Amino acid sequence: MQIHGGTLRASKDFPTARYLIELWSSTDAKLSTNLHGTELAAAAKYSFLRIASYEDITLRDLMLDANFRGGGILVINSLRTNIDNCYISHFMSFGIMVQGGHETFIRNSFLGQRITAGGNPDEKDFSGVAISLMSNDNAVTDVVIFSAAVGIVVSGEANIFTGVHCYNKATGFGGVGIKLQLGGFTQTRIIACYMDYTAIVAEDPVQLVIADSFFLGDANIVLKSSENKMISGVNIVDNMFSGSWKGVDIVQLEGQFETVDQIVVDRNNVLGMTLKSTVARGTVQGNGTTWAVDFNPFLLFPNRIQHVQYSFYTSDASFPRHAIRNISQNKVVIEADTQVSATVAVQVDQSATFVQGNGIYS
Repeated sequence: MQIHGGTLRASKDFPTARYLIELWSSTDAKLSTNLHGTELAAAAKYSFLRIASYEDITLRDLMLDANFRGGGILVINSLRTNIDNCYISHFMSFGIMVQGGHETFIRNSFLGQRITAGGNPDEKDFSGVAISLMSNDNAVTDVVIFSAAVGIVVSGEANIFTGVHCYNKATGFGGVGIKLQLGGFTQTRIIACYMDYTAIVAEDPVQLVIADSFFLGDANIVLKSSENKMISGVNIVDNMFSGSWKGVDIVQLEGQFETVDQIVVDRNNVLGMTLKSTVARGTVQGNGTTWAVDFNPFLLFPNRIQHVQYSFYTSDASFPRHAIRNISQNKVVIEADTQVSATVAVQVDQSATFVQGNGIYS
């Protein structure tokens, strides 16, 4: 079934808890949007395991104006729903809310609470969420979110975002571009997106890829320790960051993680922000017996070096013995058994290791 080619506008007395278009059956129940942590995970798991109520519905070429009352589109427990070329504005709750089901594709659409092209004088007052995915296996492609407190909230697994441009509410005003809040079950890919003055926040992320994206205006990535206090299988690679020379880290840690495993932050380029990585290289020269390289300004995690490789170059005729003496506090110390003029090149990696059989593998 298709619903296409028209405009819907909420009346002045439209119910604030409802949506202009609602897709659900009489047996479906809404998930609370206030759930968090284990409660959210349990409710989501129950919803995801349910048999879908309907499938193959397309919403296309629609203008939805919620008139600062309720929301735009509600999809509950569906299979293979398409939302294509829709313009959704003036929502107070959610522009698009997807709960349960699988495979809702949102593409070629524009969402914003207030009509703006950026730099709105009321930006600090933006509220609502443009897209909420309390669901698995969805795709958001070529979508612009131009005003809302939060661009996209994700509390489901195996979702992918490509070509998304978020300039909904600047992080400096408390806004978030993409928020991943199903800790321990993230399994999300964010590819070739544009975070325009607004950040990505991931709570206890497990299996997360952020790659080939552009972060403008001190927009960055925040890895937040929450209920599970764990982070695993995170790749943040090949991104561009541009800031205002205020010393903002491109990747920040919030809280303390008790479990850290398989984290790669590397090959990002930076202008006007502070580079953070899990891989770093340094070179030091001197005439002496000890050479030290402090990687704290560059490494993401404090006091966590898992691998070290170094090269020892000297033009002296002697062949001094040398060894790594210390790697604590993200500082590598190399010592030789005799005084010598040398150049020492060091590479460190914070990625965790795991034991398999009789060997240790990265």
